Amino acid sequence: MILEEPVVIETSPAIHALQSFAAYDCLRLGTYRDREPQTGKIRIEKAFDATLLRFEDVGFFNRVYAPNDTISRHLDEVERFYRDSRFGCELVAACGDQGPVANACLERGWQRSHSYAWMHIKTAVQSPCGEYPGISIREPRIEERTAFLEFYLRGFEAPPANFPAAIRNMRHLFELPQLHFMIASREGVDAAIGMLCVFGDTAMLAAGATVPEQRRHGCHHALLAARLRLAQALGCTEIVSYAYAGGQSHLDMVSMGLRTVSVTQSWRFGGTAHS
Repeated sequence: MILEEPVVIETSPAIHALQSFAAYDCLRLGTYRDREPQTGKIRIEKAFDATLLRFEDVGFFNRVYAPNDTISRHLDEVERFYRDSRFGCELVAACGDQGPVANACLERGWQRSHSYAWMHIKTAVQSPCGEYPGISIREPRIEERTAFLEFYLRGFEAPPANFPAAIRNMRHLFELPQLHFMIASREGVDAAIGMLCVFGDTAMLAAGATVPEQRRHGCHHALLAARLRLAQALGCTEIVSYAYAGGQSHLDMVSMGLRTVSVTQSWRFGGTAHS
């Protein structure tokens, strides 16, 4: 595969959101690769305007972030990059629901995967966030970091057998100045976590998860509100995120004032296992 520098283009809010999350995943994977003995399991490459990520321990990271149609002419190279991976890959494209990307994927037998809603708001027009009685939010103390990561994994319903390896990797995230962490408690019981990632003037609602037994009590809303306030306090001029289109997270972000600036179809190649 011939590597190229990504082309600098004027971006729409949706493309900017996609590129921001590509940078966020590169930050995470690069940290795991550099600070843990991954023995070549992690690969990060940039080619044909896209970002290709591969991690043989966690299938979620096997992703191609593509901000334009260029990827449609290079699916053979993408397939070679992931062909021997048990997870295959997901192509997350800014224009993946119709046109050249969709046509190329269908021709090569790729499968439709998720429908993603890309979200955006300017902090200057941010809506009032409201109050959340009974819910308190704090930054995790050093001694709470492992518990934070366990809540993260429980909230995203990761298999418990994966917790030790995931925590070994993720503990390094607390050292990164771009990341901010929050725990929400409901009536004194820890219930949910949230993360904010900041690159320059852009803040990303990077992760928010509530443990199953505490869902639908307002913790996700409260964490969204807290992260929106923090982004504004940090001087960010815009906030981006994404979610499954029509899912609860998407609806919650809309209720907090974020606009759905695009909905796109992702595509899946290969893979026999799930992370």
